[in-house]
Amino acid sequence: MTTPDDSSNQRLPRPLDEQAWEASLSAALGARVEVRYGRATREVIQLRREPQRIRVRLSALMASAPPEIEAALAEWIRGRGRRGAAQRELDRWIDARLRESARAAPAKLALEAKGAHHDLGELREHLRTREFASDFEGSALPPIGWGRAGRSRSRRSLRLGSFDPFSYSVRVHPVLDSADAPRFFVRYIVFHELLHAALDQPPDEQGRRRVHGPAFRARERQYVDYERALAWEKEHIHALIASARAGRGLHLPQAKAKAQTREREPKDQRGWLQRLLF
Repeated sequence: MTTPDDSSNQRLPRPLDEQAWEASLSAALGARVEVRYGRATREVIQLRREPQRIRVRLSALMASAPPEIEAALAEWIRGRGRRGAAQRELDRWIDARLRESARAAPAKLALEAKGAHHDLGELREHLRTREFASDFEGSALPPIGWGRAGRSRSRRSLRLGSFDPFSYSVRVHPVLDSADAPRFFVRYIVFHELLHAALDQPPDEQGRRRVHGPAFRARERQYVDYERALAWEKEHIHALIASARAGRGLHLPQAKAKAQTREREPKDQRGWLQRLLF
């Protein structure tokens, strides 16, 4: 097994080209290994065993792998892809590199932020100054847009927003692009997903991912419209699910729609000293 302090490992060039990987893996496994770089980003390591050789296709991000990741890859191949410490180490390193590259150069996605009733881009910029002034210093906010329209099959739940760390993008369910969906609630959904982007972390050493950890929940509770948004969602969740199943924007009974109060900008709940300083 190749180890991080192996002298032959230390002599390998950085970044690693295909030939360097072949030399490293062949020596560690005692077998002929053929390595090629590919463009895949989700399947970073692809393995095929043949009678006379092992064929490995790697994402180009593996060119920057440190010695301990070299060793982990060799151990994972030796173990025939079994789950264990080597796979956890590979997964964690790859996960972190994919997130870093996506944040540094967000994918050019065909996202439409301006809807018929709500402009997600405008809401995102509003939140940048009010809630995320120091979170995205040196990096851009995630691209944002409405998800694909279509009928939902879910009868009991509905995912109203999502943040994808590997494309560094936010999508909002099109059921909310409706005159019956108040601006404050759509803005809360955008806030929730941007908070995921701001606090995004790879899995821990055991491969566990805390999506809504204590830091996330504490900050979310500080959001000015948090309680009002949860109350509105609880009251209208069945209408949201029904509208999504019908493949249309939120539709409330006329009486309820008229009862929606006109939104006002939330009051700034910070103290005067904080307002003066920040």
